[in-house]
Amino acid sequence: MLELVFSDYRPFIQDAVAIILIVAALIWGGGPERIFALTWLVFFELLDLLYQATGGGFFQSGDIEFYIAATDLFAGLIWITCALFANRNYMLWIAAMQLLAMTAHVARGLVEAISPIAYAVMVIAPGWLQLLFFGIGLARHIQRKRKYGPYRDWRISRQWSLASQNTGKKWTLIRILGHDFFTERKN
Repeated sequence: MLELVFSDYRPFIQDAVAIILIVAALIWGGGPERIFALTWLVFFELLDLLYQATGGGFFQSGDIEFYIAATDLFAGLIWITCALFANRNYMLWIAAMQLLAMTAHVARGLVEAISPIAYAVMVIAPGWLQLLFFGIGLARHIQRKRKYGPYRDWRISRQWSLASQNTGKKWTLIRILGHDFFTERKN
């Protein structure tokens, strides 16, 4: 396991797996899958490329790299929010793994004697587990959709659904994801 975590090819393999899953999620996924895919694409692919192109390392204080901590924090907030409302159990596992990565940065900031290996494993390993959970969850979503037909993406109460229908407002996010969170999708 540690060979995978510290391998020179790890970032390239992880990026390739992530891009394949992102494309699959944007094609076959529902709202939660698309939110995960777009969040990963923005925070861990595009912003990472931009950060590396600018040289990186300028948001570092001591042993904490604030750029990595900030991307983990913002991605975690999005995924935790999505997991709480998504009609998918695997999203909770993805959010839990992100909490582990976020906790690693807090531990590194509070404790000076934390092992660099433990810190690296706590930051790097959750990404692999998130991709594993996402791949399995996406495959199960596609399988379920083919077997039983469309099903709702979100766990929203009827009161929220009625309030959404009465306002008549459509948000940009709804247009990007291709459907209203509060209504059933008919494919």
